[in-house]
Amino acid sequence: MQTDLGGSLSDTTIVAAYGYAARYIYSDEVVQNDNFLRLTAAADPYQTPISADVLTRPVSRRARFHDSYGNVTHRSRITAPHHELTILSIGTVRFESPFAYPVEVALESISSDWVLEQYLTSTALVHPDRLVEHASSIAEGGGGLVETVERVTDWVYRNIQYVKESTTVNTTAEEVLGTGAGVCQDMAHLAMGLLKALGIPCRYVCGLLTTEVGETHAWLEFWHPQLGWIPSDPTRGQAVSGHGELLKFAVGRDYAEAAPVEGSFVSRGTGWLHSAAAQVHFDRDNITFDDAIRLIDFGQ
Repeated sequence: MQTDLGGSLSDTTIVAAYGYAARYIYSDEVVQNDNFLRLTAAADPYQTPISADVLTRPVSRRARFHDSYGNVTHRSRITAPHHELTILSIGTVRFESPFAYPVEVALESISSDWVLEQYLTSTALVHPDRLVEHASSIAEGGGGLVETVERVTDWVYRNIQYVKESTTVNTTAEEVLGTGAGVCQDMAHLAMGLLKALGIPCRYVCGLLTTEVGETHAWLEFWHPQLGWIPSDPTRGQAVSGHGELLKFAVGRDYAEAAPVEGSFVSRGTGWLHSAAAQVHFDRDNITFDDAIRLIDFGQ
C-alpha cells in the first residue's frame, strides 16, 4: 500500500493518466479464476473519468456493472488453464477545481436518514460501539464536525505506527487500536470507527496516491451536511485531503466492500500476490497497458 506524499498539487483543474498492474502466482495449475475488479476511477465532485479500460492475462470474459455503492466493477472469468494471472487497469481522469476548506457545522446538524444510517452501523471490521469511550476521550472539549474530524485524524496519525505486513485484510479497527500498528487500510478503519462512535457518518475508500509509485491506498470520506462526502486521509494526518492528491476507485462500509481485487480460483495448489504497482502521470494524458505492465516487470 502507498504511504507517503510530497507537496500539494496546483490549485487548478488537472488531467492525469494512471496505470495499475498486479501479478498473482499459483503453485499448481488453475482451471478457473473468477474475480471482481474495482480498479476504475470513480466519478465524484473532485474527479471526472475521461477514459478507462481493464485487461487480464490470460484473457478473460468480462462484464462491467455498478455495484450497490455505485462502484464501477468488472467481473473477470478465466477458464483457460494457467499458472499466473496479471491484472491491468489504465485510464485518464480530470481532477476538478478544488473547494474551499469545509466550513464548520454543529454535529447536531448531521441528519440521520436511512441513506446515512448505513455509514454509522457496525461492520465485520469496524465496531464503533467498542470505541465509544476512546472516541469521547479524543473529542473531549471539541467543537463541531470539522474540528472533531481534525482531532480524530491527528490522533490516529500520531498514535498508530505504519508497519507493513503487521495486519491482514481481516484485522479489525479495535485490534489496530490495541496493537498501535497497521497500514493505511487499518488507519482508515480505526478513524472510521472513532468517527462513527461520535455520530459522524463515514465510509471507506480505495484508490491511489497520485504522486508516488506504489500499490493501492486507503482513506475515508466523512459526511458534511452542506458539502456531501469529504475525503480525509488519517495515514497522512490530513483531515481534509488536498486537490488531486487522491484518485478514488471504490467506496464501501469497510475494505471488504471496496477491495480492489476480490475473487476465487479452482486449483489443487495455492496462490499469492507476487507484485503490484500503480502510478499516476501528471505529465501525460494517455497511457497503455504496456506502460502499466512495466511497473511490475521492471519496477519503474
